[in-house]
Amino acid sequence: MRFHPIAIVGVLLVAAGMATLIWPQVSMPAKKQEVELAGGKAIIETRRIVTFPRPFGILLILAGVGQVFLTCRQPSLKK
Repeated sequence: MRFHPIAIVGVLLVAAGMATLIWPQVSMPAKKQEVELAGGKAIIETRRIVTFPRPFGILLILAGVGQVFLTCRQPSLKK
């Protein structure tokens, strides 16, 4: 069985799909502000929460499995 370098992308797609099914919400920093309060500094950091839908994770897994299967299969020999 030959392993194509493009199959690595398929494996990464499967891993990303599984990650979105396990952790559907990802928190990312959005903005950071410094505010002066009574002679001291306060840092205000806001976060953005990104939610991935369940069908998106399933679609990533299916696309990754299909890519690995199609790049690693043996070509059929016709006589």
